[in-house]
Amino acid sequence: MTTTISSRRLAKWAVSLCVTGAALSAGAASAQNVQYAPGKAFFDAKCAVCHQAGGKGQDGLAPPLTDLPGRYAANAEGRTQLGLTVLNGMFGTIAIKDKSYNFKMPSFRVESDEDLANVLNYLVFDVNAKHAGAKPFTAAEVKALRATQMDGAQVRAHRDVALKSIGL
Repeated sequence: MTTTISSRRLAKWAVSLCVTGAALSAGAASAQNVQYAPGKAFFDAKCAVCHQAGGKGQDGLAPPLTDLPGRYAANAEGRTQLGLTVLNGMFGTIAIKDKSYNFKMPSFRVESDEDLANVLNYLVFDVNAKHAGAKPFTAAEVKALRATQMDGAQVRAHRDVALKSIGL
């Protein structure tokens, strides 16, 4: 009987070890897929409350960030839109894929240029699959955009220009 109990304990321990190892491997693999960890940390702390984890969006409130940022980042108007949005905020109703969002995104102008470049890069390269032709944002690029002062409604109006620049 002692041998049977020991065998069962050993089997339970082995299964437990395998499950733990698999969970740790999955966590490590997902962590390795994030190129812009500081941007993800910023997003998780300051943006995910509205845009949800991974930028999936929240119906009626905050749009998903899983498609357009990657497409915007491949051209000048789109890059300007992304920078202006994080610097100045944006408000007003927008439509994405037949869903309406009416929100008031706050300005993150008080954050550092480096933090804002990192969060934009996280969105473009880690969250978006469609970012062909996009180059990483730099702190210098964000700093240059600070000179353009807009309110959230003006940023919303500029969005129409950015959408046209990507063929939408």
